[in-house]
Amino acid sequence: MSISTTGPKLNFAKPKQRIIAFVFDFLLIAGYILILLIIGISLTAFPGITSLLNSPLATNILSFMVLVLPVILYFALQEYSTKQATWGKRRAKIKVVTKNGSRMSFSQSLLRSAVKFFPWQLAHICIIALWYGNQSTIYLVGAITAQAFVVVYFVSLWFNKKHQTMYDWVAGNYVIRKDEN
Repeated sequence: MSISTTGPKLNFAKPKQRIIAFVFDFLLIAGYILILLIIGISLTAFPGITSLLNSPLATNILSFMVLVLPVILYFALQEYSTKQATWGKRRAKIKVVTKNGSRMSFSQSLLRSAVKFFPWQLAHICIIALWYGNQSTIYLVGAITAQAFVVVYFVSLWFNKKHQTMYDWVAGNYVIRKDEN
């Protein structure tokens, strides 16, 4: 669907294009997770290193620093770049733009990516707490809330003409077809 906003006419990406793009990007993320898994398993041979992860806080910091933050930065840097798209978005021929059709600032891109992956980090915090034996209801509620965010992100693609998700609304951008604009 093409809609003229305050700026140029924008041809918004369809939900299917966005899902295809994320599937491609998820392949990269899965490959990265596999590398981290191999490194993690290798490090279990060194008890001194694994003893550093003796608390939920230490495990959360490590998981954020080596897993979630690099993924957030990958998305933020790729969507801020002149290509305005991650590897998956380039394959799906879509890109991220501001409401006037221009390239996002780095802070917009970082905000978009942080909101996009917030549920993932929230799930990590809750699952790690549960793993360490903290059976507090708050962690179960947090894990369910993380999944609810993902459902809202996914479903929102179909309930507005511009096919925006919550993280698009928060950052003030659109995903458009690359052959346009």
